[in-house]
Amino acid sequence: MSESQAVIHTAFARHAAERPEAVALTGRGARITYGRLASASDAYAVELARAGIGPGANVPLVLPRSARLAAIELAVLKCGAAYVNLDPAWTAERKQLIVDRLAPKAVVTDDASAPGRFAALRLDFDVAEAAARGAEFTPPPVADDDPATLFFTSGTTGGPKGVVVPHRAVTRMFGGPDRLPGFGPGHAIPLAAGLAWDMYAFELWGQLVTGGTGAFPDTDPLMPNELRKLVSAAGVDTLWITTTLFNLFVDEDVDCFQGLGRVLVGGEKLSSAHTRSFLRRHPGISLWNGYGPAENCMFTTTRRITEADCEIPEGIPIGTAVPGTTVLVLDEDDRGLGPGQIGEIVAAGRGLALGYLDQPELTREKFPTIDVDGTPTRVYRTGDLGLFGEDGALRFRGRRDRQVKIGGHRIELAEVEIAARGVAGVRECVVIPLGTPDGTVTGMALFFVAEPGTGENGSALEEADLRSELVRRLPAYLVPGIVRRLDRFPVTANGKTDQAELRALAAAPRRRKR
Repeated sequence: MSESQAVIHTAFARHAAERPEAVALTGRGARITYGRLASASDAYAVELARAGIGPGANVPLVLPRSARLAAIELAVLKCGAAYVNLDPAWTAERKQLIVDRLAPKAVVTDDASAPGRFAALRLDFDVAEAAARGAEFTPPPVADDDPATLFFTSGTTGGPKGVVVPHRAVTRMFGGPDRLPGFGPGHAIPLAAGLAWDMYAFELWGQLVTGGTGAFPDTDPLMPNELRKLVSAAGVDTLWITTTLFNLFVDEDVDCFQGLGRVLVGGEKLSSAHTRSFLRRHPGISLWNGYGPAENCMFTTTRRITEADCEIPEGIPIGTAVPGTTVLVLDEDDRGLGPGQIGEIVAAGRGLALGYLDQPELTREKFPTIDVDGTPTRVYRTGDLGLFGEDGALRFRGRRDRQVKIGGHRIELAEVEIAARGVAGVRECVVIPLGTPDGTVTGMALFFVAEPGTGENGSALEEADLRSELVRRLPAYLVPGIVRRLDRFPVTANGKTDQAELRALAAAPRRRKR
């Protein structure tokens, strides 16, 4: 892929010019061709430019999943700016926190009260009306290393981190003969990933920069019956799905995958049992394991899974590097390790983010330049542990810190603890991950010690009250499924919190109050 084609909207424009009648987006009553989407995005870009949006700007979008959102995202890119999707379902506090961090010229939203002290820009005319305006827009020069989008991930300091992603990080996986299968003319994928997640960009831009089709499901999240409809009605043949949903689909309706050509799974450690069941039921569908943090956008490694992979006691391998990416396993002195040696997984190449928004020290820490075979190389330290097998495939061996993935969301347990400590009546708290024997993280439990006499009627803070407050303050995926009040934390012989005892308490049935 040339440098110009590595720019998202430029790659899209080539397909719009060559095949204007090809279907770009479908579903939810829409059937949008490449030509119409290109025209609509020009009309939206004109309005954005009038509002002062230009090169280098970050533009928050608080809009529901739709063809209009996709067209406005294209328009932002055409203006030389970067879009920032904020899920409308997030709490008002979280959206406001991120908008305040961005300090934008305007927030594109249908809710005039949403941006607080920043101007609201309403682009509430639909794609058909936008395309009919016949507006023309000439994009300013944009380089492939200019910012295209920002993803906000969970942070250890109590607030989300803004990952600044350039165009080339998105497009690198979709150019050339070795690109991932299932993208391009004749292929379609559901547009079902979380709007604020890098895998939304994978689904949307993966098809639009290669000439394929994105299909909107009627349900959110995507469910088995809806997948069946998309396969039959929209020609969906490629699916990206989180490990949690994949396991659910396999358990409840393993035949819902019928008609697909390939399924890509990731976000958490795969279950060998569910994977084996899928492979035996659908031997003709290729199943891929995908691994990668948002800081090395979308996927870092992939592997087509075989049934033999399910028999590996340590878990299914996470694969080899995707196009435009180099993967290393390093020791504590940044020396490369050979097969069978466990170290930190480090990524390099065109997929790297530019850094964290307004966090230069953290950027330097996580994106250092190190010597790789005598060449200074900028890398991203994932914090994940892994090793290369004799076959060259990477194996995952856990986290160096307390960051976990649940339901496809990356979560810093410290962020949840900080939020809980901010609730009146919480003296101290600990959040622990919960999971299955094979190491899959399935949820969180929060244990707290209450300040005496700070709850209702002078009593200690109740569990239900703390959970209600967390629901108000945090997105749903950050709210622990279990909240327990303790008189004191259990400790080990050396005085540390006894994590094993906390897990036992989380697993024990809760006694009802009389």
